[in-house]
Amino acid sequence: MLDSIKNIRTQRYDVKSTERVDNHLLFARSHIKINLSPKKIYLFNPEKNIEVLWVHGSNGGNALVRSGSVPLMNFNLDPYGSIMRKDQHHTIFDLGFQYIGVIFANTIIKAPKDFDKHFLYAGSVNFENHDCHQIVINYPEYKYVEYTTVKGETVTSISQKLNTSDFKIRYINDLSSYFGAIKEGKKLKIPIPYANKAIVYIDKKSALPISLKVYDEEGLFEGYDFSNVQINKPFADNEFSKSYKDYGF
Repeated sequence: MLDSIKNIRTQRYDVKSTERVDNHLLFARSHIKINLSPKKIYLFNPEKNIEVLWVHGSNGGNALVRSGSVPLMNFNLDPYGSIMRKDQHHTIFDLGFQYIGVIFANTIIKAPKDFDKHFLYAGSVNFENHDCHQIVINYPEYKYVEYTTVKGETVTSISQKLNTSDFKIRYINDLSSYFGAIKEGKKLKIPIPYANKAIVYIDKKSALPISLKVYDEEGLFEGYDFSNVQINKPFADNEFSKSYKDYGF
């Protein structure tokens, strides 16, 4: 799976997401396009009629956003800011299989001698007409530890450093609406590792994770089901521009 993810240059897919926010499960369906180098991202949520376009080195680092609730207007928004992060477990930069690969790889690296303790092969399963390997990951050692911030750190940089959930750090430390640098020396509770249990279905043909369910001490924390996956199919020259024929910007 990790090798397959490393070989991805472009990806298209539909994703059904389930994320727990304020003790409620929120659901969304989105169509995603990602070019890895240079990084280009397109997202369309048909239910909310929202489009997001981000291209490396353009628009001052902001994402171009169109919302069906505000017709005839586009917005330039900070991908790390409060508007785009509201009720979202992840930033747009976490879209794609690469983020899943990083979380899995770092989890393995941090406990290489305990691989067989934490990773269980649970046989084959059919998911959406795909023959899949089922992997169950258990971390009974999951806990909250105290962390003291250093100068210039943000919740996002801390989550990347410690391989854990940005959203969960915000939630447990009452920082849900704060997205800037945190005061040096602040004590935070950090969940280690990312979760106490995860179930992943890996498509036997593509060796990619097409379903992922993540659990914490309260139950289902987040889940992502992927469909219509297309890997390394070239994009049109203008497919990441607002004037592309299929977009509504």
